[in-house]
Amino acid sequence: MEQNDFGKERKYLMDLMKNSDRFYIEFGRIDDDAFSGGSIPKKYKELTMVTASIVSKCKECIEYHIKECLSAKSSKKEIIEAIKMGMMASGSVSYPYVRYSFKVLKEQKII
Repeated sequence: MEQNDFGKERKYLMDLMKNSDRFYIEFGRIDDDAFSGGSIPKKYKELTMVTASIVSKCKECIEYHIKECLSAKSSKKEIIEAIKMGMMASGSVSYPYVRYSFKVLKEQKII
């Protein structure tokens, strides 16, 4: 999916959710709080979430968290290592999601 299309669609759907039920606003605040500041810098939280996204087999999460890693100044090597950790945790069943991760890295001109 084109980067701008991904962001626009994601924002549209998030707004739709928030306008439908206050729960999504509150959960969003918890999410924002979890990824801001704290003892673990955002960069490492995002790298961890790349690993978790591979394990949970979520393409949207993979794309989102790789982009957040880039915004947080993660290196190509750090992101690839986070992808490897996800594969180690979930085994060969994660190959399609690892391939997708590399597709995102290619689209972002990282590799």
